[in-house]
Amino acid sequence: MSDSAHQIRVGIIGCGIISTNHLVALSKLPSVQLAAVCDIIPERAERAASEYGCAAYTDYEDMIRKEHLDAVHICLPHYLHCPVTLYALRNGLDVLCEKPMHSDLSGAEEMVRTAEQTGRKLGIVFQNRYNPGSLLAKEMIEEGSLGYLKGLSGTVMWHRDQSYYDAGSWRGFYRTAGGGVVVNQAIHTLDLLRWLAHSDVSDVKASVSHHGETNVEVEDTAEGIIRFESGISALFFFSVNNCSDDNITVTAYCEKGSIRIQGTKCLVKYKDGTIVESQPNPDKFYGAKKIYGPGHSIQIAKFYDPDCREEIRNMTMESLKTQRLMDQVFRAAGKPIQ
Repeated sequence: MSDSAHQIRVGIIGCGIISTNHLVALSKLPSVQLAAVCDIIPERAERAASEYGCAAYTDYEDMIRKEHLDAVHICLPHYLHCPVTLYALRNGLDVLCEKPMHSDLSGAEEMVRTAEQTGRKLGIVFQNRYNPGSLLAKEMIEEGSLGYLKGLSGTVMWHRDQSYYDAGSWRGFYRTAGGGVVVNQAIHTLDLLRWLAHSDVSDVKASVSHHGETNVEVEDTAEGIIRFESGISALFFFSVNNCSDDNITVTAYCEKGSIRIQGTKCLVKYKDGTIVESQPNPDKFYGAKKIYGPGHSIQIAKFYDPDCREEIRNMTMESLKTQRLMDQVFRAAGKPIQ
């Protein structure tokens, strides 16, 4: 890694929709220089390069060889996360990778092993943990004024039609995407349920199915129950067959009240009538699409903060646990990821 006397040179691999949040976040960090972007579609790479004043590539290995980078951000289809991460780590770069870690658990585990073997920093984006609502929910559970945690629930009710899958054909197959609604839309909800439970998973009962009219093999609906070693359970229901996108909801049921996260917000209700609400982040934390929340800017800033190295490592290990939970959901439903 570059020393603190000069900027950290960063490249972005993949210039699709989610990359914009990375580009916006990096542009606000004085310690970072966006040196290059890469996409197999030349027009996408050139458009991002022109807007942010950097070099454009269509081959990430070529970019890494020529640009003397310190780190890369990986914003690629899921099945490419592991091989591209391994290449970057083995060539001396730190890596910040979009969720999920990979399209299967074994690839995710190999990413962690390789980061440890090379001594490089590996981060996985789970930006919803940095939403004001998520942070308030975690704080309220841990500070104890609501008493003990009784259980959790999570729902995702979104709409994804054939055009969504046609825009990225890899999304429709287990081999390339790792799954449908569980991986693409509900992974953050599973992660928050695990994070708020603050306990390892002991058992999962689940079913996944395809009810909609899309011509894909991946699931568009999933439901089940996660049992934790602490004794509590979390119910979940996920579907992309809703008529529109509704707010993702995570609810924590406590001895003396309840906590409900809706989107980026949180409402805490005590049984005595007391109410506590989260406060929104300023607009400066958001990227191009507010649906992703303000967390990208916060997590990316932490990735480049030397004082947050241990926090980033802990998040990576948490990300691996969430990948294992997704794997458990599919195995419980009789669809193990290949």
